[in-house]
Amino acid sequence: MLLIRQIPSIAIAFFVMLLCSNRSMASVIYFGEDINNTATGSSENAVRIAYPNSLAARNSFLANLQGVAIETFESYSANYSISSLSFGPDTAILAPNLTVLNIPSGTFNGVYPISGNKTLLQTIGNPNTFSIEFSQPQAAFGFYATDIEIPNNLKLRFLLADGITSIDRTVPTMAGIGGANHTGSVIFYGVIDTSNLFKQVSFLRTLNTGDGFGFDDMIIGRLENVSPIPEPSTLVIAATLFSVSLLRGRNRRRKS
Repeated sequence: MLLIRQIPSIAIAFFVMLLCSNRSMASVIYFGEDINNTATGSSENAVRIAYPNSLAARNSFLANLQGVAIETFESYSANYSISSLSFGPDTAILAPNLTVLNIPSGTFNGVYPISGNKTLLQTIGNPNTFSIEFSQPQAAFGFYATDIEIPNNLKLRFLLADGITSIDRTVPTMAGIGGANHTGSVIFYGVIDTSNLFKQVSFLRTLNTGDGFGFDDMIIGRLENVSPIPEPSTLVIAATLFSVSLLRGRNRRRKS
């Protein structure tokens, strides 16, 4: 079932729910993108933009979680080379190290924080991939990213808890389509998959590997942090009961 929510802005936010008939859980992807049109030509001088689509996707993602912690990078010093992340009771290893930037205003070649003044930067000098390995298996992972300005230029590889199986998911960005300069665009991407717990997420660059991305407000959630998702049959039953009650109400009004 594909649910598309149109939001009055440049791009679209959408949420994909894949429900398996023989399981009580679901795989759900939350994505929102806000395209920045402030830069012209080859200039990197973009300004920060509002991000209603990305925010809507994040809010929907968080609405299905409870008791999760968010890594905002605000506790790290500027230009700190970071090798680990903290998510409340859980920790994670970041490899290779990435740099925390302090950007209180403006942008750094299109990269900027979403909350606070600090953001995590994958620079041109770093390898085209980095990974986050969690101390405990997780069922949910989400993040903001800025300055992904080439369509479909980021793929996530989820290594499952068995340490063998992996699932690849392409982040469906549209910024830069047709060669436009969309420096400083914003996305939110989140996935909740209670059927495939994962212990590592790798960020894989697919195009324009010389460009830098910014990441902020990373969120993880264990299985117990995920709010229950009803089975498809439950959804159908609920809709049927509502229809029956509505008809009964109409019949009562007609009799009276």
